Amino acid sequence: MVRRGTVLLLAVAMAGCAQPALRRDWSGYTGPGAAAFQGESLPPPQFPDPLEPVNRGVWAVNHGLIVGVADPVGRVYRLVIPRFVRDRVRDFAANLVFPRDLAASLLQAQWRQAGDVTARFAVNSTVGLAGFWDPALRWLGIEPAPEDFGQVFATWGWRPSTFLVLPLAGPGSVRDTAGMVPDALLDPALWFFPMGTGLVLSFNDVVDSIPSYRQFAASSADAYDDARLLWTVVRESKIEEPPVTGPGDDTDATQTLQAAFLGPRDPGFAARLDTREIVMPTTGRALPFSVRMQPGPAPLVFLAPGLGAHRLGSSSLALAEMVFERGFSVAIVSSALGFEFVERGASVPVPGHAPVDARDLHVALDLVDRDLRARYPGRVRERVYLGYSLGAFHGFYIAAQERDPANDRVRFDRYLLLDPPVRLVEGMERLDAFYDAPLALPEGEREAWVHQLLLETAAVARHAQAERFGAGGYGRVESVELGTQDLAPVVELPFTNREAEFLIGLAFRRSLQALLWTSQQREDLGVLLTERRRWRRLPAYREIGDYSFAMYLYAFVLPYHRDRLGTVRSAEELVAQNDLHAIAGPLRDNPKLRVFANRNDFLTSDEDVAWLAALVGPERVRFFPTGGHLGNLHRPEVQATVMDALADLQPAAP
Repeated sequence: MVRRGTVLLLAVAMAGCAQPALRRDWSGYTGPGAAAFQGESLPPPQFPDPLEPVNRGVWAVNHGLIVGVADPVGRVYRLVIPRFVRDRVRDFAANLVFPRDLAASLLQAQWRQAGDVTARFAVNSTVGLAGFWDPALRWLGIEPAPEDFGQVFATWGWRPSTFLVLPLAGPGSVRDTAGMVPDALLDPALWFFPMGTGLVLSFNDVVDSIPSYRQFAASSADAYDDARLLWTVVRESKIEEPPVTGPGDDTDATQTLQAAFLGPRDPGFAARLDTREIVMPTTGRALPFSVRMQPGPAPLVFLAPGLGAHRLGSSSLALAEMVFERGFSVAIVSSALGFEFVERGASVPVPGHAPVDARDLHVALDLVDRDLRARYPGRVRERVYLGYSLGAFHGFYIAAQERDPANDRVRFDRYLLLDPPVRLVEGMERLDAFYDAPLALPEGEREAWVHQLLLETAAVARHAQAERFGAGGYGRVESVELGTQDLAPVVELPFTNREAEFLIGLAFRRSLQALLWTSQQREDLGVLLTERRRWRRLPAYREIGDYSFAMYLYAFVLPYHRDRLGTVRSAEELVAQNDLHAIAGPLRDNPKLRVFANRNDFLTSDEDVAWLAALVGPERVRFFPTGGHLGNLHRPEVQATVMDALADLQPAAP
C-alpha cells in the first residue's frame, strides 16, 4: 500500500513536470511600445522544482499546522517561558549538536572550522555551564559554524539536489533529507533523552520566529514560491560560501539598496496592529487594512505603500511605527498595484493607469475613515495622507481632486509624499533597464554572473543577520528567517553599481510577477498562453517572467483602457495621463503638500526635481543630496526631518 502511494505521488509530480511554458510570438508586433517587445531581455533566474505539486501540498499542510497549532501553542509558550530562558535553552541546544558539527566539518576538510567548533564546545560546556551560555562568542569571539551532512554530501559532489518540502521540517532537498539520517545519529538528544527532547528543542529554536513567518505568509502573493527561492539561494550560499568583497560603489543604485534596512525597531510592532476589513463597492469583496489607534483623540495617518508593497511589508511597518511613536494613529492599506488590492479592491483587473488606481485607493481610504470614525467616536482628529514611492505618486492625484465639487470622499489636512516619481511610465522603463543590466555582459557569462550575485547577496544577508541575531541553532534542516525585516545596516554593502541595479530590477520584477498572476486570475485577457494551475505555477511564472513593466503597460493596461473602457484613446494619452504634469494645475501651491525626495533618485531627473520644487513651492519641498530611491529613510536624522513636517498636527506630548 505504501509503495502504491509513493508511486501515485511521483506520478502526480511528473505529470506536473510535463506542463510546458508557452510563449506568445511578439516578433511581428509593430504597435505601441514595440521596442520593448522586440528588444532583448534577461530571462528570470531558473530554480527548477519538478516536485512542485507535492511540495505545495506539504507546504499547505505545514502552514495549517503552524497557524492552527504551533502559533497558539507558541503564544502560550512565549508567555510562560521568559525570553531569557528561551535563549538559554537555545544556546544549550546549539552546543548539544557538537558531534554533528565536528563530524561534518572534518568530512569537508574544514580543519580550522573543526578547531573552532571544538574550542566553542570546550569553553561553552565548562565556563558556559553545559552550553546554557555562550562565552566562546561573547568573550573570545569564536562564532558558531553549524554544519550538517546535507552540506557534506554537497561538498562530495551531490549537486544540485531536488527541492523538497518536508512535513513539519519545512523547505529542504532530497540531499538534505538523506543527510538527516547521520545528523540524527550524531544528536546526543537522541542518545540520552529519546522521549521527545529533540522536538522540544526544535520548537524552542523556532518559536520566536512564528510571528515573523505569519507576517511573511500574509504579505506574500505566493509564500511557497518566495520561500523556495529564498531557501534555495541561502542554502547554496552556505554551501559555496562565496567571498563577500567590498567596499561597493557609491551610486544612486547602491544607496537605494539601503532601503532594505528600513524596518520597525520593535519586532513585535506588527503583532500590535489590528486587522480590519472594509467592503469595496468596486468588487464587493472585503479589503483588509491594518490599524493602530492612540488611546485618545489624535490625528490619523493613512499610509499608502510603494509599487507592489503590502501593508505588512518592512517599509510600511517602519513608517507606521514612526508616526505612531510620535502620537498619531495609523491605518495602512496595501499598494494599489499589490496583489491584495488588485484581487479585492481594484475597479479594473489590470491596474497601472494612475487616475483610476488613485481613485480606487481614495475610495478605500474613505471607507477606512468612515469605519474608524464609527468605531472610535471622537478619536479621529486631523487626517494625514502618507505615501512613499508609488503611494506618493497616487497621493498627488488624490490631492488634485480636492477642488472637484463632485468629490465626496475623505479629505486630508496634510499630504506627506516621500520619493514620488514624476513620470510613471518612464520610471517603469527605468526599472526594466535595471533588470536588464547584465545584458552588458557577454551572453555566455550572464547566467553564471546572476547566480553568483544571488549567492553573494544571500551571504551578505546571512552575515548581517548573524551579527544582529546570532548564528547557530539546533534544527537539522537549513532554515531561513523569512520574516526578519528589521535588520540594521551593521555591514557595508559590497555591491557594484551594475549588481545593485540588477537586484533592484529583480525585486520589482518579482512584484510584477505577483501583479500579473493576480490580475489574470481575476480576469484572463487572453494574452498569456500557459495554463495557470493552483498546484503547478512554475510554467506560468516562466512565461510571466518574459514580460517587462513596459510590456505589461502596452499588452494589458493600454488595450483594456483604450478598447474596453475608452478612458484613453492612444498610447500617447496613456503616457501623458500617468505624468504629474497632467494634473499640475490643481496642485500648484497647494499648502497641504509636503514633499521629501533625493536629488540622485534614479526615478527622477534634474528637470523633475526643479519642476517639483516650482510646483509645490520651495518652502514645502526638501531634497536630500543623496539616498537614491528611499535609501536614506532608515537614517534617524532623515526620519526626524520628515516627521517635523507633521509637528504642527501632533498632539501635546504626554
